[in-house]
Amino acid sequence: MSHPQKPYLIAENLSYTLDSGRTLFQGIYLSLAADDRIALVGSNGVGKSTLLKMLVGQIQPTQGSVTCHGSTYYLPQISAIRATIQSESILDFLNAISNEWWEIEQMFETMFSLTLDLSLPMQTLSGGELSKLLLAVGLSRSPDLLFLDEPTNHLDYWALEDLRQILCQFQGAFVIVSHKPFFLDQVAKTTWELTPAGLQVYGGNFSYYRQQKQLEEAAKVKAHETARKELKRTKATALNEQKRAHQSRRNGRRKALRGGMPPIVAGNLQRQAEAAAGKLKIKHDKAIAAATQKVAETKIRTYKATSIQLEENSQKHRDLIEINHANLWVGDRLLLKDIELRVSSCDRIAVAGINGSGKSCLAKAILGLESTSAFFQGGEVRRADMQTVYLDQSYGCVDRTQTVLQNMQRANPALNYQLLRQQLGHFLFFNDDVYKVASVLSGGELVRLAMAMITIAEIDLLILDEPTNNLDITTVDQMVNALNDYQSALWVISHDLDFLSRINITGSFRLKRQTLQQTAYLPSQRSRYHSNLLEGAH
Repeated sequence: MSHPQKPYLIAENLSYTLDSGRTLFQGIYLSLAADDRIALVGSNGVGKSTLLKMLVGQIQPTQGSVTCHGSTYYLPQISAIRATIQSESILDFLNAISNEWWEIEQMFETMFSLTLDLSLPMQTLSGGELSKLLLAVGLSRSPDLLFLDEPTNHLDYWALEDLRQILCQFQGAFVIVSHKPFFLDQVAKTTWELTPAGLQVYGGNFSYYRQQKQLEEAAKVKAHETARKELKRTKATALNEQKRAHQSRRNGRRKALRGGMPPIVAGNLQRQAEAAAGKLKIKHDKAIAAATQKVAETKIRTYKATSIQLEENSQKHRDLIEINHANLWVGDRLLLKDIELRVSSCDRIAVAGINGSGKSCLAKAILGLESTSAFFQGGEVRRADMQTVYLDQSYGCVDRTQTVLQNMQRANPALNYQLLRQQLGHFLFFNDDVYKVASVLSGGELVRLAMAMITIAEIDLLILDEPTNNLDITTVDQMVNALNDYQSALWVISHDLDFLSRINITGSFRLKRQTLQQTAYLPSQRSRYHSNLLEGAH
């Protein structure tokens, strides 16, 4: 690997305009040198993927230039890659990439302590397996620069730990897009925030960035409050001065009448007073207009997660699920044995386990979903009569043939139009957005609609299966706030430790060696919980 003294990459005055004419971002200046560890953050749709593609030369900027002096590797989002995969075997795929494909295989096995069956079709690989394979492809080329777009989406805690070690040992520079704050804190030293106005650099990890953003937001709120007070004071001053001027004119007229002032003199005084009053009004109008403008400039749009608390069918404490010594099977494969579990109406449970261990299968079997082939055998399984919602990454609770508003009406027919519109507004659906057919919504919009529906549905048990995948920071924060208002039973499958630590989990389990085990710590104790999960990872 080469190590030039000058930066590997320099970008100057980058901007990008969509075919629709909307400018995605503009005025971006950046550089990347050896040992730079960058977390790229920003709202969904702001152009993070576009910027990465621009830096590696896949997209040309509308304006500006990118100069690169080092070798690069770009790992796009797995969803984009999967659409291009053919029905070839893993071996054929690797052979087409490199004549020395065995080096990639060796890299994969070394990095992740896994063996790769090269005869399998590429299409059978899970999102996590595909991410690992393509990362091995990139690192086998010894690049100076790594650009990683959402590599953490499909990785469990153990694969995330492998990726953390890989990035910490990487000798070049990297830019990573990820919505897992706990992971970013472990690997990134600098945070870039992309907005339509440009790129803001924060000289610290994600926690530092979040803290600075909170301080910035607090300063904006204070500035807006100061502007509102100044407008109120300006209006009061104008009103008082106008009252004094009016009283002065009345007193002048009375004096003229009582003192027998000549009409011509009285007329001149009246005209002078009216002219002075006119100038004073202009002065006040300008001051009020300036203060009003300041209020408008400092106003910030805030989104409350929900004003209608998540509805629950009953506040009474009762057992919802009880499993005694049952086994969980998928076909002829034993996933979990001798399961013992009790879930009550107030429990908030987190379930972790390596990909493929049976986390989703367990939840689906408990609910008796038709979409699963998992089933219990032996022992005893009791399930109360209850209303449940299972939200996975396909967001099946959203009817794609209905509009956003129709989906909300279906979630709770008892709520009126105004309340439904109000709730949709809290989840960023404004104006004609509510009449969009759900089939045209982006992934992030689908999640927001699903959460909006859940906030008004009457349910006893809510199961979330990797709910934060593909969500930006703002949307995750909304989900956290909504879930913290929710009072019924919650079951969460997630490898997003930052998210789990913020939603008041009261019980935690892991799937390990075909058993369901209670963890020694809760996600609120992030470091201990994380270390506990990683014990005996391989």
